[in-house]
Amino acid sequence: MEINFKGPVMPIDPYSQLVFVEILNIILIAKHIMDVNRYLIDRNVNPLFGSLSGYFRWSFANDRFTLWQRTDYNSDMCFPHRILDMPFCMLATKDKENDKRTFN
Repeated sequence: MEINFKGPVMPIDPYSQLVFVEILNIILIAKHIMDVNRYLIDRNVNPLFGSLSGYFRWSFANDRFTLWQRTDYNSDMCFPHRILDMPFCMLATKDKENDKRTFN
């Protein structure tokens, strides 16, 4: 899987980089784009952790997963640059590779 980073993660507080790494780990362990959505939602609503969406805004639109960083925790405003942007087909391809290993 190839992920192209479009811009830097801004250090708005000590946790912003850790939250980004957590989102990146979710993308890397997911087998399909629907897993990314489910894992993000499950992790976001867990009261034991801070809110991922408090730091970042993401979108599943036009066959792409896009991530923006908020200018402050729970802010409505985001920095103008995207952090990453990846087509769904990257995860679908990864999913097919896992199926080949399982069935062959």
